[in-house]
Amino acid sequence: MNSLSRTELHSQIREMNLEYDELVIGSSLEALTYCTLNSLPCVACQLTPPQHFESHTLDLNLFDLKSSTNSSLWLWERLYFYLSIAGLIPLGEKPVSLRISDNMVKASTAKARMAKIKFNKLTVFDDFGVSGLGIPEENTSAKYKVYDWFDVRSGMKHDFNTLSSDDDFITTILFYKTLRLDGDHEFKDAVSISHLTKQELEEFEYSHINARFKTLYMMKEAGIRGARNGRDMNDKTKYKYYAVKIENTSREIIPPRPIYKPFDNIDFNYNSLNDIITNNPLKSSYVRNIIQRAPDD
Repeated sequence: MNSLSRTELHSQIREMNLEYDELVIGSSLEALTYCTLNSLPCVACQLTPPQHFESHTLDLNLFDLKSSTNSSLWLWERLYFYLSIAGLIPLGEKPVSLRISDNMVKASTAKARMAKIKFNKLTVFDDFGVSGLGIPEENTSAKYKVYDWFDVRSGMKHDFNTLSSDDDFITTILFYKTLRLDGDHEFKDAVSISHLTKQELEEFEYSHINARFKTLYMMKEAGIRGARNGRDMNDKTKYKYYAVKIENTSREIIPPRPIYKPFDNIDFNYNSLNDIITNNPLKSSYVRNIIQRAPDD
């Protein structure tokens, strides 16, 4: 029996060869939903879970899941877990790059390992770290999704979950239970969401500074007040309140998804979550069996 040389053994350990009929690139909730419904493997250079405050309106019975929460992050974590258990997250180590050529994805990891994955069809949800997809169409009017995060210092306790405007700059303010305090409480921080062009992002009018001013204005207009500041000296039945105070903590900018034209056996999926579910009924598969046997949350 011929034994492998040290060099040959080292090469086999560092290189993985896989083959699938259809492979998915991406890790968004849409991508994981598509993979779960069709029992498909996926790879991605970055994990893109939903924000912790995002929710969905899906009927979880479509996935044979049961839960009292409508958290998009909860659903993403469950789907990723079940896909992993089913062996449909084939690269345990997240690749740093994906190169596509000749019906093959070559995935390189940070530890210089290489995975070669052959496919008959490739479905792309995310092009981050991916080469070989061609040149995307130019769209100067595409909108970036901008999150401006705020710590609320005064005005944390109120009944609002959202505030909205008709403007692309601060379209929505979402209030969520602050992560700065432990335990069960009713104190809220805020995140403002805007949809801005690349040019607008470079203008002071749409800066994080003005985002704070507009967020503060919308909160005050909604009747949100700061903490109590004793009773009114002229009317003891009424309270005085401090002004609302918020502090910028960070700005997160999500670029628009590039638009590619499909070619050969490579398809680009731009469908919404609802469209994916409508067009892809859950199939009988190993991943479905795992979900059905899992304990309820």
